[in-house]
Amino acid sequence: MDLPFSSSLFLTPLLLASVAYSVHHGNETDRLALLNFKAQITGDPFGTLKSWNESIHFCHWVGVTCGHRHPTRVTVLNLDGRELAGSISPHIGNMSFLKELWLCNNSFSHEIPPQLGRLKRLGEIQMGNNSFTGEIPTNISGCSNLIILSLPRNRLSGKIAVELGFLTKLQIIGLVGVFLMLWEK
Repeated sequence: MDLPFSSSLFLTPLLLASVAYSVHHGNETDRLALLNFKAQITGDPFGTLKSWNESIHFCHWVGVTCGHRHPTRVTVLNLDGRELAGSISPHIGNMSFLKELWLCNNSFSHEIPPQLGRLKRLGEIQMGNNSFTGEIPTNISGCSNLIILSLPRNRLSGKIAVELGFLTKLQIIGLVGVFLMLWEK
């Protein structure tokens, strides 16, 4: 069924607005994951996350790098040394193109979210010198491309999961100052 000429004139601006929205905002999943990450931050003394708003595209937010092949997908989150406090939102597991996570030298606390295990492309986890508690999530073994797992100087406890042995690409594990059992008696 053909639309009358006047109806197509009405639909054209809607279509253009929709295209403009998707070009400006890009990937909604990553944007929302970042905003949920920001919502969990309770301290930001340097104002690092002030740029995390609607005035600029999220790929230009401080600490966020998007990919070359997928320009609206977050590939690196680097908030190293920003003195951020709070916890890590479980929504971080929705950033499926994330390759590097740098959260060292902050004041993050609570447990490491098990949703990190969903990130198949993740090659580096650098989260040393924080106050993370609990165990290293066993399902981090889902990060099949993980090369570096660096968690020194945290308050982690418990046991090292056997599942970490399934990470065939893992080359470096940094656990200085972390007290974990290698096996159960």
